Amino acid sequence: MKLTVTQAASQYIIQQLQLTAGDGVKFFTSPENRQPVKHGPHQEFAQDNQADRPVALTEVDGINYHINFADNWFFASHDTTVDYHPDTGLSFTYAGIDADGGASINYEKYLM
Repeated sequence: MKLTVTQAASQYIIQQLQLTAGDGVKFFTSPENRQPVKHGPHQEFAQDNQADRPVALTEVDGINYHINFADNWFFASHDTTVDYHPDTGLSFTYAGIDADGGASINYEKYLM
């Protein structure tokens, strides 16, 4: 499993969470979305400076992005790319075994 966060996504998340270098961000999904697994608008992000048994890590712009072991059931066997576009918002794209090819969501809509 590989986690990729684009420069655009990183800048968006830094702005939304008012992060500074050395901070951490976790990607996760809502517990009520466990069955059936759907790669749709249930992915979330939150500031988390203490990764808990991370299964995927990457650093962009001095921010440590990760997926914790507790969410491995959702992201397992997928290479996950997080991107941002001003017109469509934050998007997650998946590649790998049993990947649906990706899901784009507009987080600005869901954060309101």
